[in-house]
Amino acid sequence: MGKHKKPKQAGRLAQETTSLGTGEWQARVEALLASGQTRDAVETAKQFLKQVPGPEAEALLVKAYQARIQALLANGMHKEAQALGALVSERFPAYRAQLAALRRQSEVSGGNFHTLLTELSTADAQRQRELEVILTRELTDPTVLADSPALPADHPLKRGARAVCDLFTAVTTGPLPEGALAALDMIPRHSPLAPWKLLIRALEAFYRHADAAVLANLAGIPRDSGPGRLGAVLRRLLGENEPMEDRSFAVATLLDKVSGGRALLQSRLPQLNQALTRKDGHKALAAVQDLLPLFQSTPPALRRSFLATVLHHWYHQELSPQGLLRILPGGKKDPDTLRLIALTLERRQWDAALDWWDSYLTAAAAAGTLPTTGPELARVLLHMVALFPADPDEVCDILGVDDEKELQRLIRAGEIPAFFDRRALLERARVADSDLVVFRALVAYYDQRDPKRAEAEAEAWRRAYPQDLEPLLYLMRAAERRSALRKALDLLATAELLNRVHPEVRQSRFRLLLTSAERRLKEGKPALALDDLALLAQEPRAGEGDCKAYLLALSWAVAHKIGDTAATTRLEQTLATTVDNPVLAELTLGTVAGVLGIKLPLQTGSPTQLQAIDGLARACDLFHTLGRPLTVPAALLTQVEKDLASATSAQLHSLCVGGLWLGRPTLTYAASGQGLTQDGPLVHRFLLARGRALSAATTQREQDRARQCLRAARELASRARDMEAVREASAALDSLPDWSAFDALLQGVLTPPAEAPPTQEEVARTITVECRSRSIPRFMGQKASRKPRRTPSPRQQLPRGLLNEMLSFLLEGKL
Repeated sequence: MGKHKKPKQAGRLAQETTSLGTGEWQARVEALLASGQTRDAVETAKQFLKQVPGPEAEALLVKAYQARIQALLANGMHKEAQALGALVSERFPAYRAQLAALRRQSEVSGGNFHTLLTELSTADAQRQRELEVILTRELTDPTVLADSPALPADHPLKRGARAVCDLFTAVTTGPLPEGALAALDMIPRHSPLAPWKLLIRALEAFYRHADAAVLANLAGIPRDSGPGRLGAVLRRLLGENEPMEDRSFAVATLLDKVSGGRALLQSRLPQLNQALTRKDGHKALAAVQDLLPLFQSTPPALRRSFLATVLHHWYHQELSPQGLLRILPGGKKDPDTLRLIALTLERRQWDAALDWWDSYLTAAAAAGTLPTTGPELARVLLHMVALFPADPDEVCDILGVDDEKELQRLIRAGEIPAFFDRRALLERARVADSDLVVFRALVAYYDQRDPKRAEAEAEAWRRAYPQDLEPLLYLMRAAERRSALRKALDLLATAELLNRVHPEVRQSRFRLLLTSAERRLKEGKPALALDDLALLAQEPRAGEGDCKAYLLALSWAVAHKIGDTAATTRLEQTLATTVDNPVLAELTLGTVAGVLGIKLPLQTGSPTQLQAIDGLARACDLFHTLGRPLTVPAALLTQVEKDLASATSAQLHSLCVGGLWLGRPTLTYAASGQGLTQDGPLVHRFLLARGRALSAATTQREQDRARQCLRAARELASRARDMEAVREASAALDSLPDWSAFDALLQGVLTPPAEAPPTQEEVARTITVECRSRSIPRFMGQKASRKPRRTPSPRQQLPRGLLNEMLSFLLEGKL
């Protein structure tokens, strides 16, 4: 049950049961227990205890819990049953003795016999019999008793278990000599080992072909004991046709192995394989027809696996499915077959898979296996929607229409099936079950086509699930895109009430307030911008890194707008003191002034190389993190690029990222080259930056270098578990032109072999080559440097009259 459905269902249950009396409560819980709905019985009993607290309600809840624990044990969920038993015993200590047997059974079912055997060796006669009943039912391996340190060496159970282990191995290995089973006589008929004694005798009689003795021994084995599972197998081998629908997969496998079904399958499956390999549809149909009866007695999961495998290879060999559908049980009316065909086609032909999914919906509804409404139907419809390609143009190309409007028109006219209408499928899913997954799919669909409708769907999602954060975040982002910052802040305040520690919620307030302050400054509202700056100063992010420098620059802009000269001078001095770098201060003030249209006085003085490197690196980090444009004078970029020997690894990495962000590949190229000379944990990052910079070069040689750098960066990043760098390197490699594939195509090779990851020697060679490559290549969009041209000597001009005569001569055709 989904996390959003539990409170809703609990609330509905509380409303329906408010006026119930004690007898009605008990009758409702008993009815749920009788129908096997133990989970609902527990929830109803909890509600009873909450509304009518008392010993009767506690007893009824404990009874429901007992039934729930037994259901968990029956489903093989031993650890869950054990944990639930411990929880109930802790909450209701008065019922611990009543729950002790179930707790013991859950421990034994999970394979822990030590506690039971320890108690068994010292228990009185009555308690010993109770423990032996549990042991009889749960013991599936006598070795547990034979090797248990909890039982003394001379304990009857331990000696009997050793005899059972030895004789079970002997009887399943070969014929036994006369009197070999006499060692079992010491096991009494009420012992937990009695079913094992009867099983060994039945197996010995089976191999002697003494059928009557086999049946007599099997009749004494309880069906709920460990050996009871093999009783049905032996009876089936004797020729009895017992109903086997409820048998386990292990029993079915054992029966097939013993009866020879596996050998028959192994002899006929190669025939099917050969027919499919040769694309011989007639022989393949005959082989499937021979194999189908062998799978009729197998579990449904095995039959489905066989059918799915056949369908996969059938479509892989491009054989027509019509003949196969005719021989399959149910054919086109069997929902399981239609579903398997749809699943088979999804990866190859999404449009054909939609057709089969639509047929499955019709057949399943007719057969009653799929409700006409509810989460099951909605889940299938959403799966159909997910099959559509993400690009709407690809959908239109496959369906042969110009755009989605034409597609809708042809669907309404009946010329294209209705299941190609993604919007209609989503609406059907909404009607079937208004789950949050449906709302998420609706918002994602309309987000690319109709933003207003997407916001309306998100608002409906928010009303249906007021505690869900996702629709609030979508509405907040949508309002921010529309520059409705006040509404975005109001939505953010609501989101903070739901989950203040969510990463996007924590980061959004600073971003929205910053955008609001900048917008109000551009609109000429410095007083309102000052209010936003006061709120920004209270945010934790305001004190991170150099963010305070940017906020001081905005405060300086506010003072400049209102004409407060004293405040302007004071803020300039505070900014210079805070950042302790004149380059960073000038870049921050200059960029903010340029964006807001403020004239900044020309700065005098030349910074040192250390100041230039540190200031530019910090400015790149600051403005890139804030998502704000950065204006850098060309002279400063040139100064930094000339000498980076004194830069640290962190500064070089910041300059690499900043150069790519600023569209200055020469800065990235120079910084990455210097970074590769420093051995450290950022080598793969410098290789990545070098490769991305070389990707913008104009010659094939540099782009080949880019490929080598990116391959080496991806390999080193993978070793360092830097998955973000791995993704960036892979994306950069995908964007590079593949010259090797072009060369292979010229040589007649349509599909070149995949490149192996570079070895350690190749990575080291790439780093060495790039460290030695100091000359900056020519990048795209960069003007080539040219030598100054000499001023040509003036040519002797023809007289105007002579030029006119020549033109007339040519026009008259006299040449």
